[in-house]
Amino acid sequence: MDKAIKKKILIVEDEVIEAMFLKNILELWGYEVCEITTSGDDAITEAETEKPDLVLMDVHIPGTLNGIESAHMIRSQAGIPIIFMTGYSDEETRQKARSAQPAEYFIKPLNYDKLKDALKSIIH
Repeated sequence: MDKAIKKKILIVEDEVIEAMFLKNILELWGYEVCEITTSGDDAITEAETEKPDLVLMDVHIPGTLNGIESAHMIRSQAGIPIIFMTGYSDEETRQKARSAQPAEYFIKPLNYDKLKDALKSIIH
């Protein structure tokens, strides 16, 4: 991917090792990770500041806002597509997540081939 047209991705993940691994994968694929943040409040601030092309967000994150609430705000304020990543596969979590209209919803551990395909279709 040409450096001049790299797509920017914001990672919102409270597990630092997982976030760093994901950052490395995304950079290998040619994306720019503009920021890694661990809370919903910080995600909203970074989305406003960095204006990423996409947000990869964990559903359950610390702070006053969880991932779903943060996604609602980011989508309504900036229209940035969100991909949820979560270890929770229960129907209640899925229904709450759907209310934020995510572009995609992945259960952890992530299937990186499916993530790569989703990124290509959402932001290219």
